[in-house]
Amino acid sequence: MPYLTDSSKLSGFWSARSQGLHRFWWGLRYAQPMTLLGTHLGRKDEYLAWFNTVETPVLRHPASRWSFCQRPPSMVGSQAFHFFGVERVLSDNRGWHWRPWGENWLHNLHAFDDLVADGAEGRFEWHEKLVTNWIVANTPGKGVGWRPHSLSRRIVNWVKWDLDKRGLNEVGRRNLVVQVRFLRQRLGTSMTAAYPTKAGKALLFAGAFFDGAEAAAWRKTGLSVLRTALKPSYMRARLGGGDAYRIAIIEDLLDVIQLDKVYPGLLGRDELARSQDLVLPLLAMDAERSAAPGLDGAEPVFFAEPKVHALRQYAQRLGLNAAA
Repeated sequence: MPYLTDSSKLSGFWSARSQGLHRFWWGLRYAQPMTLLGTHLGRKDEYLAWFNTVETPVLRHPASRWSFCQRPPSMVGSQAFHFFGVERVLSDNRGWHWRPWGENWLHNLHAFDDLVADGAEGRFEWHEKLVTNWIVANTPGKGVGWRPHSLSRRIVNWVKWDLDKRGLNEVGRRNLVVQVRFLRQRLGTSMTAAYPTKAGKALLFAGAFFDGAEAAAWRKTGLSVLRTALKPSYMRARLGGGDAYRIAIIEDLLDVIQLDKVYPGLLGRDELARSQDLVLPLLAMDAERSAAPGLDGAEPVFFAEPKVHALRQYAQRLGLNAAA
């Protein structure tokens, strides 16, 4: 797999100078008409109201519970969180949108990574209250929590949490559907080149978690996004920028492999083989580099990713022969 080498840094079509063209292409491929009607013709309230008017899909029955990858907890109290060496208390609903805390800190708060962190079972009641509070405090489509970075990550974490802990009640599941619909409708206009894999993964997870025609459409779109984002030309540019992207991609691929175990046969042999073929060379890379730079000069969004040794253990639990 030659595109996984360090010599292929930021070249050709996928260089930083062409990211604007990439976003334009992405919009043409994935944007839906309602997105343009809602945001450009002054009908945003009606556009957002649509998400609560369509019937909620039923749940698909899983064959097994979710097995988490090891990662340190970030929720250190019933209302306290620790990101990037900074601990803060979410004393009221305003904290979800308190910009002085910084964009990256808020993105991590909205991502809900602690639901799938080490010892999460001991914080189950905290998590239940946190999910309920988030639903009350975050109006659909408004604020950091509805931007593609934290939105995509939260969708996956809520699905994983429910597959392991059965943590989502009916209100939580309905809100999850609203989030997925919003992500799908905004996919072509709000998604930058930096984060399509997370959006594709979120749609894939939601399409597996729920059943029915709408869920099948999410799954189909999610797989299409992942195939595009994992092409060699795209991977060259991103892997050349730093180790953070590689680590995130490894977990994404391993999660896709486990999703096939939770819902056997849903993804198909070709998709499973593609994920396995991609993840093993990435796991074998030992270089530790700095995080990838932001695109177009924008500040990058960072999340606390698992350590490489935890990812290798995760791969081994899934039956992959990863280097120790």
